[in-house]
Amino acid sequence: MIIYIAFFAILSTLAVNATIIVMKSFYTLRVNQSINQSATTALERLSREIRNAYDFDATQSTFGTSPGRLTLNTKDTGGANTTMEFYVVGNQLGLKEGGVDRGALVTKSVTFTNLVFRSITTANSKAIKIEATIRDSRSATTQTVKFYDTIVLRGSAH
Repeated sequence: MIIYIAFFAILSTLAVNATIIVMKSFYTLRVNQSINQSATTALERLSREIRNAYDFDATQSTFGTSPGRLTLNTKDTGGANTTMEFYVVGNQLGLKEGGVDRGALVTKSVTFTNLVFRSITTANSKAIKIEATIRDSRSATTQTVKFYDTIVLRGSAH
């Protein structure tokens, strides 16, 4: 009888440990998914707007340091000149279109701990290099991932 009780105690302990491991794995997967989804949303919007811009405003932009600020000279849907501004406020990536604040591009649980823009200018075109460090800090287990992208301004080609 004692052997059966010991066997069931060991079996119960193994079942509880397996459940805890599965729960931790699920949480880690959820945090990674949150970071990747936010990075995809933010970098896709950045890439699209940079690609569609004809120039960047070097005086209104902050290059080479974090938090970076990027002001793009672009056209609106009617063809008029306007600006798109990407910036970090409260560790959130924000967007201004034509001076109007459009809010954050990512969820509140995801923060940009580092955002650096670098300008690249050649005789034929201009490009922007992006370095971003994104963190999900919903609990004690914080996940941080770095992302890099380089986008050529289509309108800048000579």
